[in-house]
Amino acid sequence: MTNEQIVSEIRNGYSVTDYMQSLYEGNLPLIRKFIKPFTSYECEADLLQESYFGLCEAVQHYETSANVRFMTYAEYWIRQSVQRYLEKCGSTVRIPSHTR
Repeated sequence: MTNEQIVSEIRNGYSVTDYMQSLYEGNLPLIRKFIKPFTSYECEADLLQESYFGLCEAVQHYETSANVRFMTYAEYWIRQSVQRYLEKCGSTVRIPSHTR
């Protein structure tokens, strides 16, 4: 099945978890390529989990009539979710140990 067919099956509600897993695993090398610039800031396993959430968002917002391949569209959502995750993690206020 192509990515577009898998997305249409997910949006129709047929075996959502299985199809999402196959979509994620089938595109894992490409997803790793998308998150590679961010691996210096955070562990790759955490970024892969966040990219799964971005892939879920891409499935929800994808329009099949737009004539765009799904992974081209999903790249935007994956990058956005990873960048937001890094912004949330990087905004921690550190208190020096002598002021505690």
